[in-house]
Order: sequence, then structure tokens, then C-alpha cells
Amino acid sequence: MANPDLDPDVYPPLDPREPVPDDVGELLPDTPGELPEAPVEPMPDDGEPGAVPEPA
Repeated sequence: MANPDLDPDVYPPLDPREPVPDDVGELLPDTPGELPEAPVEPMPDDGEPGAVPEPA
């Protein structure tokens, strides 16, 4: 679905005939090369602070 409120100068229309670049840095130049480590998710346990309660 297209969004008619987008400014075409900021968000130019995509041309499906254009080749996809091999380097993703061309598409997202401000992103880091590597992702940071994922945070540790709390695990269900016996009621320690910050833990997820065991499902009923």
C-alpha cells in the first residue's frame, strides 16, 4: 500500500528495474557494520528479583 503523504524529494519512488547494490552500506550508510550483543532475556525461575514468573 502506498502512502500518498510521503515527500517524493525525501522518499523517491522505488524502481523495481534498478539492480540491488551488493554493498548494503549504500542503502543504509549511517548504520554500524556489526550489531551489538543481544541483551540477556530473563528466564523463568523460583522468584528471584527480575525473573519472569513460571507460567501457570
